[in-house]
Amino acid sequence: MKIGDRVKMKTFNGKVNSDKDIWVKENYWKLVGEIGTVQQDPQENSIYASFSKKHRVLVKFDKDLQIDDLIAHNNISNSLWILVSDLEIIR
Repeated sequence: MKIGDRVKMKTFNGKVNSDKDIWVKENYWKLVGEIGTVQQDPQENSIYASFSKKHRVLVKFDKDLQIDDLIAHNNISNSLWILVSDLEIIR
């Protein structure tokens, strides 16, 4: 997976739905099925991805995350660090 790849989120943290009640602002399972573009790979020396040992990429979603009232604190609007295993490349 590389910068510029178009991706579809197939799961969040390996699951289609949350196992428990989740705070509405952190219900990222709402994004399953949504499409975005890979913006950055943590191998590029980003301090923002240092929170995880698992491989994540920064995905800018086509959908406005504020519509679903989701929290996203990244420098690029509508973007989240997503596990590569939660994404599929689309053509």
